[in-house]
Amino acid sequence: MEFIQKNSVQLIQRMGMPIIKQIVDDLFAEFVLSEEEAEIICQRTRQDASRSLIYSILKKGERTCDLLVKSLEKRDPFLFQNLQEYCAAGEMTQENIDCLAKDLKDFYKYPSFKKFHPLGKEIDIIFDLTESYTDILLWKKNTHNIRQGQLSLNDLLNELENPCIIEGEAGKGKTTLLKRIALLWANEAHLLMKFKLVFFISLSVAQAGLYETICGQLLTEPYTICKQDFMKMLKSLREKVLFLLDGYDEFRSQNCPEIELLIKENHQFKNTVILTTRTESISRVRHIGSLIAETGDLSTESATKLVRNVLKPKLAEGLLSQLEKPDSTFQQSGSATENLMKTPLFVVIACAIQMGEATFNPHTQTTLFCTLYDLLVEKNKHKTRETSEEHFCLSISHCGDLALDGVFDHKFDFQVEDFSNVKEEVLLATGLVNKYTAQRLNPIYRFFHKSFQEYTAGRRLSSLLASHRDKEMVRGHSYLQKMDNISDIITTYHNLLLYTCGSSAEATRKVIKHMSAIYQQGCLFGLPSLCDLTPEMKAMKKEANTQEEEGLSAVLGNSFVECAISFLYESFSDSTVSEEFEEFFHGKGLYINTQSIPTYICGFFEHFSNCVSTLEFIKLDFFGSSSLGDVECSNSNPNPWKTVIPEKAVSLFFNWDRKLNSLEITLKDFNKLEKGDVKYLEKICCSASGLRLHINKSPGVTGKLRDVLKTCSINMQDLTVESTPLTTEDEQQIAEMVVLKTIKIKDLQNESLGGVLLDRIPDLVNVEKLTLDNIKMNEDSTKKLAKGLKDLKRLHSLQLSHLMDIGDGMTHIVESISTCLGDLEEIHLVNCCLSGTAVKILAQNLCSFHKLYALDLSDNFLGDGGKEALHRLVGSLTVLPNMKVLMLPWDDEANLCLVRLLEQLERMPQLTKFGLRKWGITDSEAIILGTFFEKTSLRDIQYLDLAENCMTSNGWLTILKVLPNLNQLTFLDFSCKQGFLPSSHLVLSMSRMITQLDLLQEIKLTGWQFDAQDLRVINKAKKHQGNKLQVKIS
Repeated sequence: MEFIQKNSVQLIQRMGMPIIKQIVDDLFAEFVLSEEEAEIICQRTRQDASRSLIYSILKKGERTCDLLVKSLEKRDPFLFQNLQEYCAAGEMTQENIDCLAKDLKDFYKYPSFKKFHPLGKEIDIIFDLTESYTDILLWKKNTHNIRQGQLSLNDLLNELENPCIIEGEAGKGKTTLLKRIALLWANEAHLLMKFKLVFFISLSVAQAGLYETICGQLLTEPYTICKQDFMKMLKSLREKVLFLLDGYDEFRSQNCPEIELLIKENHQFKNTVILTTRTESISRVRHIGSLIAETGDLSTESATKLVRNVLKPKLAEGLLSQLEKPDSTFQQSGSATENLMKTPLFVVIACAIQMGEATFNPHTQTTLFCTLYDLLVEKNKHKTRETSEEHFCLSISHCGDLALDGVFDHKFDFQVEDFSNVKEEVLLATGLVNKYTAQRLNPIYRFFHKSFQEYTAGRRLSSLLASHRDKEMVRGHSYLQKMDNISDIITTYHNLLLYTCGSSAEATRKVIKHMSAIYQQGCLFGLPSLCDLTPEMKAMKKEANTQEEEGLSAVLGNSFVECAISFLYESFSDSTVSEEFEEFFHGKGLYINTQSIPTYICGFFEHFSNCVSTLEFIKLDFFGSSSLGDVECSNSNPNPWKTVIPEKAVSLFFNWDRKLNSLEITLKDFNKLEKGDVKYLEKICCSASGLRLHINKSPGVTGKLRDVLKTCSINMQDLTVESTPLTTEDEQQIAEMVVLKTIKIKDLQNESLGGVLLDRIPDLVNVEKLTLDNIKMNEDSTKKLAKGLKDLKRLHSLQLSHLMDIGDGMTHIVESISTCLGDLEEIHLVNCCLSGTAVKILAQNLCSFHKLYALDLSDNFLGDGGKEALHRLVGSLTVLPNMKVLMLPWDDEANLCLVRLLEQLERMPQLTKFGLRKWGITDSEAIILGTFFEKTSLRDIQYLDLAENCMTSNGWLTILKVLPNLNQLTFLDFSCKQGFLPSSHLVLSMSRMITQLDLLQEIKLTGWQFDAQDLRVINKAKKHQGNKLQVKIS
């Protein structure tokens, strides 16, 4: 009873509804609660239910309280153990907290914390947080990785949300930023006064629990506060404790599960967390971030200030004069200060080099590291006079091997035994590695920065690949073979390959050939080779990519191309490898983030026009309502136009002397389109032979679309307008774009088409694909559309979706396409008032569609005459053996057609997408369907929709048992009406199926009711899939 009374507040706040119901069931079984009491408790909201349960049990005496405690221990052991520790720990006083805060503040003020050697102790540069620090720019980002606006450090602390994730490339100042925050707190900065405690933790050296790590890094071990009291204090202070967790990319979570829990299950701690990670590792934690910020480039002013803070005045001015010279590689891309000195680490390296060399040419990252590396070796070689030249060279070579193997083993701390084949004193004397002995039984060795280890590894890999010795060449190729998919190349090994290419032209040539081979093999994450796809599959893949632009394949593919461009920029001798890069870029696409165009992209357009022209398409997105700055107006521009479209983007294309193959431009969130933007669009659009324009949520374009389209009437091929009203003039101009091949108009429910476009549709004789989705139309406008469709003889894809209140208009459309458009390959009439009469007409004329491979009539209730129409449609499918997509409408007795339908499907072995939504399938039909799937030849089925049918758990079990036979499945929709309670057997069968379908990406289970145990089992199965699977429950 004492346990429950003491923890009553915690129990009421923390017990979840599923746990409450399970405890109620246990107590009901023990005759502690009556049936009426159990029902009353379970019908209440969570906190009221837990409060009612606790108070009623306390009234019943000691025995009943013991039974509740036993049930809690069984049902929620984590909460029970947590409360046990809560009771066992001593009382934490304000004095204890104040003493801990003072110890932390003293530590952050010590020189050992606020002063450090950024390049290792061999380079006499000391970075002081109070004197050398310069504010870095941060970019606030959304979940789609799009920059939302700039943040200063003060802005970040003002807008801080928990957890906050700061991403950035190596050397961008992430560690320094967190140290700066800790020091500001120690100095009682106003913005940080709300935090009682601040803990700066270096994740790269974390080896134990949270308490042990804090004691080891910041305090003493053992500390005056025990672990139980410490953990209790964290829970009581909640968001008033700030954790600054640095370097998640180097964190070994298996060694520190408690810290991993603090990061990924923060709701259990409720402390405030700021986490830093390198850009290539952000995907591991992006989904948990409430606020995501990216470290931006140093401004020229900040880089200059940093140089002056680090170097003596004479050396500083000499370095700055070197950096302000035009970049020798890309003359029109700015000075070295503008291009390369955007990263604090590289500024400090440049300072170190200036201390040892009078002049140097810092045009790439590799150049900087190379100069520093050579400087360290040459300047410190005298310290190893007693070592022979042979042993010295072997030690330097082994240092490269150590770095290279460390990159592949994700190893950044080295032990004494790693130096078995090398003289340790050589590497320490030259400063290539540093030795750390403080608070360690055994010393460890590290390169001064992870980036320097990657450079040393890249330098070694380059020498292996460029070697004339067979043994070394084979070894170099063996390392390349370990990088066997696109994901690894653009993330884990990007910097390694960047420095490899920057060190040798021959190595660059072999790297790019390896990347070409990987792309041809389709090694994104084990996806099929692009070369192996049939033309139809390529078309379907292209459509899927259009519908899911931010899908994994598109993102990885573009990053792969950007990766190759950065390698070309970095390459040792770009002219000698241009031919290999031309071959690589052929047929690929490039997405350019117009909010931040990197220097290497500018150099690519300026100096490698032959490579640019081999790209199949280039994609640009422009955002009108971005907070990055409303407009820009250059004083040097003779035309004082206000523009949202950046001039830098225009210069890439308008200065171009060759035609691009294809250009895709998206205008999104333009509330106003300036005259200057229209002119800039014209300059960009004229650079391509083919143009695709996508306008989304841009009311500012309304009325001005006519002006935009006039500038590209010759090369416009595709036009998409979404959530953007059209004026009569806009429609008139669209109708005059006779070269258009694709037209898509979507989400115009508030504004109907004016009629001009529908009247003039016959003029668009070259249109091959027409999509109208969620458009406000009536029966008359639908009849106009039906009449106009008759003249679109080249149309091969018609997609009409979510057309409401059109009466019998679809009957006229079906009549038109049935009699005049026999070359249609795709017919999508989804949720658009399709009647039984229209389906009968379609069924009678299916034989005339000799090229048809996609028929989607889903989300249509056929109503009167639907039963006969559906029977006719199913019977006529015999003439369509090449079907790949078949999504059927429904009728109240649709399930009566099932047997006949399955007989027809036997003749469609190429089917990849199949749907029987709302077909009224019961358990008995499920047996028939299951038997069909078990013996079927439909081995290529990828998309299966059986939503809103009438099966019980037994019926679903029958289906799930045979689905592993369909091992190409990527999408399943098994949604039910709200309140479907799956049996335990069904949940286990679902989980088992998830682990067996390796390609599965999404399951929709809307309406299914799962308890906590069900979700635990399903999530465990998801983890078996690497968490790439999405399970949508509501």
